[in-house]
Order: sequence, then C-alpha cells, then structure tokens
Amino acid sequence: MINKTNRAKLMLIFFMLLTLISLVFLYYLLLTPVEEISAHSSYTYDYQGIYDCIATLKPNMVYDNRATLELNEGSYYRKVIDHIDINFSYAFEGDMPANFTLKYSVNEYIELANWKKQINELPEQIIETTGNNLSFTVENISTINPAVLQQLASRFAEDTGLFTGQYSLNVTTEIYIKAETSAGTVQEFFTPKMRIESKSSASEGEIISISGLEHVKTGDIKETETIYHLWVAQQRNLLYAVSTTSLIGLVASSWYFIKTRPPKPPKLPEKIVEDFIGPYEELIVEAAQGQIDKGQLKTTTTIAVNTLEDLVKIADTLDKPIIHMHIPPETHIFSIIDGLTKYEFTTTVTMLKKSETVTKEEEEKEDE
Repeated sequence: MINKTNRAKLMLIFFMLLTLISLVFLYYLLLTPVEEISAHSSYTYDYQGIYDCIATLKPNMVYDNRATLELNEGSYYRKVIDHIDINFSYAFEGDMPANFTLKYSVNEYIELANWKKQINELPEQIIETTGNNLSFTVENISTINPAVLQQLASRFAEDTGLFTGQYSLNVTTEIYIKAETSAGTVQEFFTPKMRIESKSSASEGEIISISGLEHVKTGDIKETETIYHLWVAQQRNLLYAVSTTSLIGLVASSWYFIKTRPPKPPKLPEKIVEDFIGPYEELIVEAAQGQIDKGQLKTTTTIAVNTLEDLVKIADTLDKPIIHMHIPPETHIFSIIDGLTKYEFTTTVTMLKKSETVTKEEEEKEDE
C-alpha cells in the first residue's frame, strides 16, 4: 500500500512532467501561424524591345566597297558611312489571352556638351488586338546621317565658341501597354533607349559607337490566398487548458508533498558535537576517558572562558592544543593546560542544540 508521502511524490512527478510537456508543445504551436498567406502567379508575361542598325556605306577600301554593313560585321567608321537605318521591333507575350491596347511614340534628340536638342519625333501610334501576344515592327524608325550631325556639331561650335568633335544621339521609344486578362489587368510603361556616340581616338580612329540595342523585362500578376489552420487554433486552446490545469496541479501537489513529507530526523548528539568542533578539529585532541577517571589532569588555577572561539585564540597564543573531554551523558569540556593553569570551556549537547536553533532562525530572518 502506498503511503501519503509516496503518493504525494508520484503526484508531484506526474504534474511536473505534464506541465513540461504541455508547455513545450504550446511553445511549438505558438510558433506555428494560425493564418498563412500563400502567393502564386496567376498571369506571367515578358516583353522586349530590340533596335537593329544597318549602315549604308560610301565607296571605300576598308570593306572592299561593300554597300551595307551590320553592327556585328565590323566597326562603323564615320567617314565611310553614308547613313544608318534604324529599325525597332517590340514583342509582348503572356500565358493567357488578353485584350491589348498599346500606344507608342518615338523621340530623337542630340546632345552636344551640356546642350540637348530634339531633331526628330514620331507621333503617337495606337494598336489594339486580342490574343496571347502582341508584336509590332517599325522599319526605318530613324535614319542617322553622320554628315548632317557633324554639320550640326560645327554649327553649335560656331554659335557657342565651344569646339566639340563628339556628339551623342539618343533614340527613345516610349511605349504604354494595357493587357486585360481574366486574372487582372497589366499596365506597363516601357522606354527602351538606344544611344549613338561619335568617338575619335588614335587607336580606333573616328568611329560611331551604338549601345542599348536590346531591352527585356518580365512581370506577373500575383494572387494571394489566406489559409487558416483550424487545427492550430484548436490545439492551442486545448494546450492552454491543459497547461493551466497542470500548473494548478503542480502547485497543489507541491503543497501536499511538503505537508506529508516526514520531518527531518533530529541530529544525534555525536553529530551535533562533530559539527560544533569541526572548524577547529586541527587544534583539538581527544582525552582518554581513563585520564579523567584517574584525575591525572591536575592544576592549581582554572580560568573559565565563554566560548570555544575564545579558547581557540588562547591556544593560538600559547601554541598549545585544546583537550576535549566527554563526561557522559551530555557534558563536554574543552581545556588548555599551561603549567598549573587550566583554561576551560564547558558546554552540553542541550546548549549546543539551542545555539544551533537560534543561529538558523537568525539566518532565515536575514534571508527574508
């Protein structure tokens, strides 16, 4: 049959484990979101704008009197180029049908030093169509005549007094597209820009450099969905209840265990004395019982001291050991023999118990 103390101990262990497990699972569930937002693309698309250049050449020996030259076929030397034709193509492609509305216009301007001037403009054009994709091409979106541009640079130098043999020409296509789909509407602004620069160096000569030929962009319409994890909310509520109950049970079982726990057994007299003389055991020697009986410790003067600590100080001063004599049942005598003088401290087990109790009470008060 289980006694009260063991029953209280089992209850305490049970509620400790239950509290620990429930709090661990509750912490895990608190880290798990009740609501989760999921995003996925319902419509994806990409588009690109590409410029293409073809130079018409003057009679020359550099390219064996060829009539035309594409960019990937060689350098564009300014003095052998008659003019450059620029074409532009645009393509938009999505993964589902859409109603398209597209508007585009072209601006061309030259830059000389810190001066900028528009030299050509293509009015706005509108395209409307339906399908998965839309594309258009503009042939000869611009024609670049290096000789005319060089004359413009010379005129600028005459008017300003700033000589510059270099210029840059920017061709910008401004595009607005609207695509209406079942997943939503896309509205994009796209401004691909091509840059033509006149450069001159001893290593390369007078060349026309062209950059910004290809422009690509991608996008999508995202659809979000909120997923509610009902099981997380339910298990959280369950664990709140279990944790609260287990904490109450832990407090109650702890109180019950303390109340039913048997009191500590009282210290044996021998143990009390051992604890009392423990700090000074190196200075204390035990007297044989036979010496007391035979009266061999004879002195003429006996000086009593109040505490064992006082006797220890005398022992240190005289460099003498402390003799411990036990007179049954309770009396203990500690003494130092110095010639015919005896220094003595006498106590009993009962007095030591009382002193120990007072010390504990004082320590508890200091802790409070």
